[in-house]
Amino acid sequence: MSQHASPSRAGLATTAFGVSSTGRELVAAVSAFCGFPAPGEGLAERLVAETFAALDQVPLDVRLYVHDLQNTAEKWPALPITLPPTPWQAATLVDDLAALVTDLSVAELREAAEGLALTRGDVAQAHDEPILTQVWAALDQPVPDVAALPRDRRAREAALLQLFDHLNPREWTTEQTGAVRKALLIRLAGLGDALLRVSALPPAHLDWQGDSEGLTALVPVPGAPQPLEARVAAEAVEPHPFTSWDEPMWGSSETGASHDYWRWTVGWRCAGGVFHSDAGSTEASEAAARFGAEQTLAAYAAQASTVRQRLRHRLLVPRQPGTLSMSDPAVLVLGLRPLLQAVCDEYRSETSRPKDATGWRVVPHQDEDKECGLVTILLDDCSLPHPELGDPANTADPADPAFEDFLHSHAVVLTPPARTYLAGLSQAGPGELPLHRRHEAAMRTVLAVGGEAADLLAADTGPLPDGMAWIDLLDVAALEEFLTATEPDQPR
Repeated sequence: MSQHASPSRAGLATTAFGVSSTGRELVAAVSAFCGFPAPGEGLAERLVAETFAALDQVPLDVRLYVHDLQNTAEKWPALPITLPPTPWQAATLVDDLAALVTDLSVAELREAAEGLALTRGDVAQAHDEPILTQVWAALDQPVPDVAALPRDRRAREAALLQLFDHLNPREWTTEQTGAVRKALLIRLAGLGDALLRVSALPPAHLDWQGDSEGLTALVPVPGAPQPLEARVAAEAVEPHPFTSWDEPMWGSSETGASHDYWRWTVGWRCAGGVFHSDAGSTEASEAAARFGAEQTLAAYAAQASTVRQRLRHRLLVPRQPGTLSMSDPAVLVLGLRPLLQAVCDEYRSETSRPKDATGWRVVPHQDEDKECGLVTILLDDCSLPHPELGDPANTADPADPAFEDFLHSHAVVLTPPARTYLAGLSQAGPGELPLHRRHEAAMRTVLAVGGEAADLLAADTGPLPDGMAWIDLLDVAALEEFLTATEPDQPR
């Protein structure tokens, strides 16, 4: 029986980028993916090729975080140690990459830095980062953002860069030489991150359509009322606070890295046609943005039946009426206790701003101004979907079957006490009423059920502490005391 060798990382990346070789074309494609110009021929190109060769040995089932190598290289040579050491952790891989630059002479460092178009910021930050880290670590504080750093740092960096402008590499100090060496390592690690990222997953190319706002791609999903949608658009970037920070340290500015950024988003539209983004990120190039969107959309499509929006909590593929089963992997069960906790949270917010309190309505769940009713707010507090403007259930009282049908369509099941409580919120009357009145009416509805449902109530909320009766929970202050006393880690 013949055995087939596993495809190499470089080979997979070559396929993903659609280039014909794993050599110069791949180096150029990965560099463009990172927003960098293609390395100059000679030492710079060879260092990138050697970086890819070192990372080509990483097994395909090893997954690192995006930018993991670069973030680790920024700490070099103080790399984290894992015992026992493992060959494919970021620190070990960065050590391997560091071996590529450790023995370079100052002349070679200068040549490689120009060939890779290292920026003035790359070099200055590599020089200052160890110093700043030590200073702020002594103060037990994180290093602040570059733009917030004191002016003396700017002056120090300006002086450093000016020295680089005029000094022959043979005259560099040990610190200056180390800064260029580290900046080179960080650049190689960033290119390595891109190789590992692109080779980790099979290509998922989309049919992108362009317009004045950017790129869009649609992927229909069986059972979903709207297709998955991916978007890519250029993103405005504020100029760096340090003048000339993004210019190449050596060489022409025409060979510098791109200053553009690209934003990708993935989501789907609601019934009214409004696009709701569910995932997204900013990338250094259009190619990287398209890749991020394509891979995210592919992951969503692969598990479409259980994909739920992060903010609106709705399913991509709603369940048809009468088809929801408790064995459905997407099912979420809402009990009374989390509802009561949400009521306490809203009551606390209301009492802290009495001048802003205008009362609480039940329906519509969302009005023309996108203002939400009480039920909507409670469901959102519980990270569950709720009817919106344009939904047939938007005007349905919680006691109306249409309301629960909406929840079932998004695989949300109410326990009997929770269902009774939501239905009871309307018993206080129409219009906008104080929260304590709506809560009291809802709790009276729950307590009035009695009998077998009373056992369900205890199971749903937890047993009463000594000295407290169910009737006490009509009062929101007593309710909060009850919830605190019956938290899972609290003795009863």
